[in-house]
Parts: sequence; C-alpha cells; structure tokens
Amino acid sequence: MHLTRYRPVSPLDEYIEFLWCLSDGPTHSRERILPSGRTELVINLGADHVDVLGPHKSVQRCAGAVVAGPYTHSFDIDASKHAAMLGVHFKPVGAQALLTITPAELRDCHVDLDRLWGAGVARMRARVCEATTPAERFRLVESALLARLRPELAPRPVIAHSVKALQAGACHPPIGQLADRAGISHRQFIKDFTTTVGLTPKLFGRIQRFYRAVRGIDSAIQPRWAQFAVECGYADRGHMIREFQSFSGLTPVQHLSRKHLPTKDDHVALAA
Repeated sequence: MHLTRYRPVSPLDEYIEFLWCLSDGPTHSRERILPSGRTELVINLGADHVDVLGPHKSVQRCAGAVVAGPYTHSFDIDASKHAAMLGVHFKPVGAQALLTITPAELRDCHVDLDRLWGAGVARMRARVCEATTPAERFRLVESALLARLRPELAPRPVIAHSVKALQAGACHPPIGQLADRAGISHRQFIKDFTTTVGLTPKLFGRIQRFYRAVRGIDSAIQPRWAQFAVECGYADRGHMIREFQSFSGLTPVQHLSRKHLPTKDDHVALAA
C-alpha cells in the first residue's frame, strides 16, 4: 500500500487539512471508516463508483467522485474495490466554502459530487484518473477546488476558534464558556456551530476525544488501559469502551488487535 499526502497551496490550506492519494491499496474484503468530525471528497481512480456497505449486506452505490459528510458513526467499504483513490480531507469548518453546502446538510450521508459541482465533475475525474503521478493528480484537483472557492462562505472566526478549542486536548471547555467567548447566546452558539461543522459542539467534542484515542492506540504497543483512558479524557476505562463501541462497533482491545493490518488513517481492517 502506498499513501501520499499533500498540503494544498494558499488559500486552500485555510479550508483543507490535506489531499491524499492511495495506490496499491489493501486487498482485505472489508474495511471500517471511523468518524473524524470532518467532510471528505473522494475519487475512485479505478471503477467509476464508490460502494458503501450497509447492514444486512446492503450496498449504497455512489458515483466515482463523492462527498462523505461528517459521520456520527462508522461505515464499511470493500477495500479491494477501492485500491486506488484520491481524497480531499477538509478541515471541520472548511467544506462549505468549497462545496457550497453546509456540513449539516451532509451529516451521515454520501452525496455524488456532480450534484454539488455540476456536469464538469465527470471531465475532471477523467483527467485525474488519466494522470500518472500523485503530484499531477493533486494539481488537477487543486485547480478544480480553487475555481470553486467561495470565500464569502468561510466560517465565522468564533466558530473556527471554538473548533480548535475542542480539538486542543483531552479536557474540553464547557459549551457555555465557548458561547461566552463567541459573544452569543448558548442556543445561538449551538445552532451556528452545528450548521458550520455538521455536529453539535458536544458530539464534535466526543468524536475528537475518540479520534485522539484511536491515534494513541495506533502508536502504542500495549497501553495500560485505565491510565490511557484517563489521559484521553475519559472518566474511566468503561467510559472509553462504551464510546469506542458507539463510534466504531469495536472495543479498544479489538482495535489494537487490527492495527498491524495495512490501512489508511482512520480506517480499520475487519476481514483479511
């Protein structure tokens, strides 16, 4: 598996964390994508579709260029059918200025990119697929993003600052405190935050705590679970286990047992 990351040029770097390109992807049959609190634009460089696996063997077939909104739970894909992919990993507050739709409207769903950008998507995807290097593919997608950037849809600074506060560490500031800093009422703050990010402040904070714990497990050899849970901001080990099961369907120990299998960040291999 070969994964390349690229940080976009200014001003796109205000809205996007990174672009990524995957080739020679894993061949295991099922892979779980964990919630991160972010929106992602994904292009299949092979087949002209992206399949999302649902319960009871159901499959949602999306176009070859699709946007996944901020999810409140995990979802599965057949990794063997998505072995060559390119993606745009938006910042939690960055998607609307480039997609012209709020993350709240994308929550827990996949939307074909041509519904947002129009007929030019097929031509853009074809050029990206024809390119022979990740660098060339990044330039093509970067150009398409720059052409569609609408700075007037950029997030309010107070919401962006609140997002950073919830990402900063294991101990999150109270929502009331964030609202006071923003200079707006508690109710208005929650409404503005949810529209901009796609998740309520409380849920976003929970997902960021889970996200940090996942990264901690991925870099650990054998965590001392009780201590690890507290360091991640959980009340105790039981609290961490419940949150892991809620967001991923796995326990921390089950996640640890799968980390040796090759996957992209925030993905977990479920079957060989």
